[in-house]
Amino acid sequence: MSQPVRLYQGTLSSSSWRLRIALALKGIAYDSVQVDIAKEEQYKPAFGEVAPLHQVPCIEIDGHVLYQSVAILEYLDETRPDPRLIPQDAYARAQVRAIVEVINSVIQPLHNTPVRKRLVEQFGVTMDDANAWCRYWIEHRFDDLERIIAASRGRYAFGDTVTMADVFLYPQIGTCWRFGVDMSKYPVLQEITTALAHLPAFSESHPTVA
Repeated sequence: MSQPVRLYQGTLSSSSWRLRIALALKGIAYDSVQVDIAKEEQYKPAFGEVAPLHQVPCIEIDGHVLYQSVAILEYLDETRPDPRLIPQDAYARAQVRAIVEVINSVIQPLHNTPVRKRLVEQFGVTMDDANAWCRYWIEHRFDDLERIIAASRGRYAFGDTVTMADVFLYPQIGTCWRFGVDMSKYPVLQEITTALAHLPAFSESHPTVA
């Protein structure tokens, strides 16, 4: 009997949200282990033995422990390619990965919890000020992302098939309410997010549901 898949996640973590979507799309059942980021449970020694960076998500699967959402999603796509989320065509694959990296490496790191906490503790700003700082950087890069996806989109972020780009885009948009981002300025992103919301794997992975 194969070992159960175990997902260590934080409900409000957008990176964890990505994994919930991908696992649902691929029909992979898993046991959820909640790590409360607000209570800093990720820094407990026991969790550090599983996740060396003390970050969610990480996953136990196939006898392995994997961490970092991009690496996990690529592993899932290589070992369980139905449905495939990363295109096989080299150019299409590069375009999808570029969208993923804009979200994963350029946008998301600037508004995660440790960054906002450090702004408050080191510079003495209020959390409202920290959130305004995050909003500036999100909107600055959303201006770029709107143009990028407008050039590659179909029904979804890249063509008419759900890809890894959508798996990253949907949670990123879903967190914007916390920073007061006005999504009406981004009609392309908003339209794609609305289309994705009609898919159970996306709607049922929402923090208010998961």
